[in-house]
This record gives sequence, C-alpha cells and structure tokens, in this order.
Amino acid sequence: MNTNMNPTEFIQAIDHAAGMNDRWLFLAAFCLLLIGCGLVIYWLVRQLQAVIADHKELRNEHHAALAQIIEKQNETALKLAVCLDQNSEALRECAFELRRFQERKNL
Repeated sequence: MNTNMNPTEFIQAIDHAAGMNDRWLFLAAFCLLLIGCGLVIYWLVRQLQAVIADHKELRNEHHAALAQIIEKQNETALKLAVCLDQNSEALRECAFELRRFQERKNL
C-alpha cells in the first residue's frame, strides 16, 4: 500500500470501499476500531508506567526526607535529654545552696 497517496487516489480508494459489500465495510471498520483501541490501550499503558515511575521516585524522595526528619528528631531528643540532665543537676545544686543559705540564716 502506498502511503504517499495523492487526493485523487485517496478519493478513488474511498469510492472503491464505499462500493464494496457492507460486510467488508463492517470488517474494515471493525479492524480500524481494533487498531484504534490497541493504540489507545498502548498509550494508556505508557502513561500508567510513567505515573508509576514518578510515584516510585516521589516515594523514595519522601522516604529520604522522613529519614532525615527522624535523624534530626533523634539528635534533638538526645540534646534535650542532656539538657534535662544538666538542668536536674543544676536544680540539685540550687537546692543544696538554698538549704545551706537557710541554715546559715537560722544560726
């Protein structure tokens, strides 16, 4: 089949197809429908694959970001624990000094 048809040849091919039996016209239309559906399904599958790939990439980025957040939270929790320990020690020293000051005042 020649793909570079001029308008006259195209019109003759359409005229020939129109003059054929309806059964052949139905079969030709059905074949075109199948080819069209196949192309649409192929395009949809390609789009789905692209969406899945994008989703996978975004999921990996999300997991990496969550890992960084958890790491920073662990560091912050460790700093907070050290701070609380130091504050507890400072409060014990303050309580000791306050008792000592009160004992001196009572003497």
